[in-house]
Amino acid sequence: MATSRSVSPGGALLRASRLFSVPAPIPPPSPEIGFFGSVTATTAFPTHQVITTLNSSRRRGDWGLKRPLPLRSTTKGKTAMIRVKQIDSIEHITDYSTATDHGLTLQKFQELRLPVTLPQVDKGDYGNTFITTTRLGLPRLVKSAFEEDGDSTTADPADISKRDMRWKFSGPWLAGMMPGAFEKWMAKNVRPRRAEFREFLRKRLAEEMNTQALLKAEDSEGLGAAAPIDPPSITEDQIIEYLRKLRYNNMELYDMVGQFLDLAPLAPARLSDMAKEVLKRGVRLKKSDSPYADRGPPITHPSAGISYLRTNMYLDNHPVYGPQAVHPAVRARVLRPRKKGLGLNSDAKLGVAGFAVDTPFGESPLNQGSIAYKALEVFNPTIKGGASIFVQPLSATVDPSGRVVPVVGDVTMDMSRLIAQELIGKEKVFVESLKTKEKKEPPMRPIQSRSPRNRTPSWRTSSGQAYGTDKL
Repeated sequence: MATSRSVSPGGALLRASRLFSVPAPIPPPSPEIGFFGSVTATTAFPTHQVITTLNSSRRRGDWGLKRPLPLRSTTKGKTAMIRVKQIDSIEHITDYSTATDHGLTLQKFQELRLPVTLPQVDKGDYGNTFITTTRLGLPRLVKSAFEEDGDSTTADPADISKRDMRWKFSGPWLAGMMPGAFEKWMAKNVRPRRAEFREFLRKRLAEEMNTQALLKAEDSEGLGAAAPIDPPSITEDQIIEYLRKLRYNNMELYDMVGQFLDLAPLAPARLSDMAKEVLKRGVRLKKSDSPYADRGPPITHPSAGISYLRTNMYLDNHPVYGPQAVHPAVRARVLRPRKKGLGLNSDAKLGVAGFAVDTPFGESPLNQGSIAYKALEVFNPTIKGGASIFVQPLSATVDPSGRVVPVVGDVTMDMSRLIAQELIGKEKVFVESLKTKEKKEPPMRPIQSRSPRNRTPSWRTSSGQAYGTDKL
């Protein structure tokens, strides 16, 4: 009688461990944030883990999997990076593809050494902050994604501002939901919780009544202090009357619903759209300090794990020129030149380290027709590889869709641009500086030896000439 081969508990544990298994892929980006809907287009963020191996193992097809991979397809590229979609399919083969699109992009981004910041400025205590340039060309304070008041996932019911500063919520962001999805969410997650919401209101009403009783007792110097009210003692008529009051205070009702359903904060509508309602009911608008109120919370941690720098206040040390006053400039490819007179759609698009970025607006050399940025004005198809300019990377942020958005600015020092060009072989700053120094300084004359027998000139200088004291 044939029996199936059983797996021991230790073997099952090893198969499920990270040492012998590949992490499950995360959900792919929605079609709404795709580039052009192409199958071969690079997605906004990776969904599978990138696997790499040594060159010696790569030549043998050894990637640490159950079976070696074909050499013809895995040794074509220069970089050993693959993503495994399925280790063992039904055909007993390994389904894999190249992963250089996201792997090399991550390496190039990490070479920029950019800190990841929150989407907008927080009005509280800034802590580790630094200045970047907005789309309007104005300086702004940006906050790191690793600050304690923003890097949190737990709610604080006592402090509403800290509760809104979280980046993870149980409920959705209502402003980003389509009408059909909103109706399904209401039918599935909201309507069945009516009785639970009434119990939540019962507790809130008991807390308010106890607070009012405590204030009256303080005014009367402790005379006639009533016993605290328990939530079960609240009658149904009191709950109905409490609901009637909340219907005339939309902001307070929304705060309670948002706390009960753990909804992401929303930015208030424009005053012009609610002016009549405000004047009619006297509703006081509340503006949330959350950086995710305008566009919604992120789908991952605000840094997305691509960088762990908290600030850009660090010093770059060049191996030849020593400490630098500014960070190194980087070469950006001009993807789309600027089109004048077409409004916001006339922005120039740049490619920096595999990311498409926008040029900042405002009074800056990037927008004043500077000679260094002439490539932004006219498209020149005769340039091999496309036109390029040098920009200054400032910071990066992750939008709610999971896409990395770097921020660049003008190169503030011409020497930084020359040093960046020297690294790619277009300039010779160090060699030219040596030639200039040799022209300015006359050659040192040989010193004749005092011994008449030895007439060979000596190029060694005396101690006075070496330290410059012979001229004193």
